[in-house]
Amino acid sequence: MESSWGFIEDGWRKGPWTADEDRLLIEYVKLHGEGRWNSVARLTGLRRNGKSCRLRWVNYLRPDLKRGQITPHEERIILELHARWGNRWSTIARSLPGRTDNEIKNYWRTHFKKKTKNSCDNFEKSRARLWKRQQFQQQQQKSTSKR
Repeated sequence: MESSWGFIEDGWRKGPWTADEDRLLIEYVKLHGEGRWNSVARLTGLRRNGKSCRLRWVNYLRPDLKRGQITPHEERIILELHARWGNRWSTIARSLPGRTDNEIKNYWRTHFKKKTKNSCDNFEKSRARLWKRQQFQQQQQKSTSKR
């Protein structure tokens, strides 16, 4: 069923959040704090499920969120921690206050994944060239020693 304010499925509204919904969620969290997300819809009148409310708060509405580009310092931390922990984005995000795990994951995938893949590919190509060169040199040595 579709209405003028969004798509409803199983009683939950889906689709973009409105400014009024954001205001209700912010007011709720100011009064009650974070957590108990499944209660939010019932207590505020929002027709959103708890997961949707939690994600909206964590990724968009939290007052301590940092906006804007990742700094070179933050980039170095991401690289270092990714080397240590791999794709454990929420663990990495704890070391970057104000940044979300989703933002860090997206940054990694757009800036580093391709570079690390290319550097691995280049390493493999270099290794293959070196091996071929060594094979060629060994064949040359064998053919000159037979003469």
